Amino acid sequence: MSNERGHSLPESLLTLVILILIFGTLLPFYYHLETSLYQKKLSLHAAEAALYAAGNIKKLQKYEGQITIDGVTYYWEGDEFQICIQYSGIQKETLWVNTDS
Repeated sequence: MSNERGHSLPESLLTLVILILIFGTLLPFYYHLETSLYQKKLSLHAAEAALYAAGNIKKLQKYEGQITIDGVTYYWEGDEFQICIQYSGIQKETLWVNTDS
């Protein structure tokens, strides 16, 4: 369906529709993937904060505090048996870590 001047209008419109469909389905997938990875990153940093808190509880007998990692502040409190980490991500999260081993 090519004429002497290039492609016809229906071919161009069909190509445009196909591209819109492809990107229209990939953008929500990309957004979900991005938010999922961000939540996992926050969870990893919360685990690092719990390790930091455990060290403070064991060495310094300090039972609450905060630590900032990558611009997110993780508040922690605990005792010899459990540690609670609170932080705000996409939605507010609370992580309880049991230190009994």
